[in-house]
Amino acid sequence: MDKATRSQTRHHNSRLVLKTIYDAGEISRAEIARRTHLTRPTVSTLANGLLESGLVIETGPGPSAGGKRPTLLSINEDGPCLLTLDLSGDDYRGALVTLRGHVIRRATLPAAARRGEAALACVYQLGDKLLPTGPLLGIGVATPGLVDPHRGIVLRAVNRDWTDVPLGQRLAERYECPVHVANDSHMAALAEYTYGDAPGGGNVIVIRVGQGVGAGIILNGRPFYGDGYGAGEIGHVVVDPGGALCSCGNRGCLETTSSIPAMLRAATAADRRGSALAGDAPLTWTRFAAAVAAHDPVAVDVAVRAGCLLGAAVAQLVGAYNIHNIVLSGRIVDLGEVLLDAAVAEMHQRALPAMAAATTVRYPSLAAAQLPDLIALGCSALVLQRELRIL
Repeated sequence: MDKATRSQTRHHNSRLVLKTIYDAGEISRAEIARRTHLTRPTVSTLANGLLESGLVIETGPGPSAGGKRPTLLSINEDGPCLLTLDLSGDDYRGALVTLRGHVIRRATLPAAARRGEAALACVYQLGDKLLPTGPLLGIGVATPGLVDPHRGIVLRAVNRDWTDVPLGQRLAERYECPVHVANDSHMAALAEYTYGDAPGGGNVIVIRVGQGVGAGIILNGRPFYGDGYGAGEIGHVVVDPGGALCSCGNRGCLETTSSIPAMLRAATAADRRGSALAGDAPLTWTRFAAAVAAHDPVAVDVAVRAGCLLGAAVAQLVGAYNIHNIVLSGRIVDLGEVLLDAAVAEMHQRALPAMAAATTVRYPSLAAAQLPDLIALGCSALVLQRELRIL
């Protein structure tokens, strides 16, 4: 029993030293000892172990405090990397990511028509394509649908025709490394919380709008999944009673009013005479977003209605969670202030005024260049949380 306890203590202290290095960027062994209250010999021993594992490197001498210049330690950007798989869209997107969240390499495979085992085969193909030659710390996977993140099981993903698929186990057996699976909206939220410039506090809700609509909830710095792993499934909250039939069987769900396909359907069905959207060519999202930016009346009407109904769902989240930091992500950022202003105004109309006044609804704080990698960053943060406990 004593031996196990000593092993656990050493593991805990090693993670503490690693986190201290991660948070500091560059730091000396003496400074680690000061911040962690561990003895210098203990820090030296643990740092040597981290150097041998490849997680940490020595970066050179630091400034002198009057004696010999200390050797600084830093996270090894060329050390073990993370493999991320984003299965949320029509195209599966994968990336190799460093321990600092920098993308090394990307790959994409079309998967719109893939279902069941064919969709799984596409996942394996993408993983094989990105597999590094060096050490792999772990794999993070983001998928739509209901996911048990503790067992890595996709309980139900309708658009993939997956039910009770042990995706984590299958990938772990194939690649012989730890695998962590979670819902894509929760990974978007974790990315914004970890790498974004969010206000202080450990809580944030990120609403992701794409082919569907979902929310990821971060409470006290950790994803909140709910009792049945369905927390944040707001896409099937009815916001337009008597509206269009949804795939879930209800009418007027948020996905039928405010998702990307819903907005394109609404714009296609509108009277487009004299509009920039006129013509028989299929309406694309790029063309629709450009029309909104040009203040085309038809496009703006569609975007505003979608934003208002999204704001109605935001108001419910404000009332349920009282979280002050709510982010709208996905391709709707292309619609700029037109959609955002509509959502904010509707939220204020529907939520308790004092709570609404304390709530900020905004687009992601990550740089525009990082937004395509939002899910990859969330997946990498999940692996770092689970494997190294440094986030």
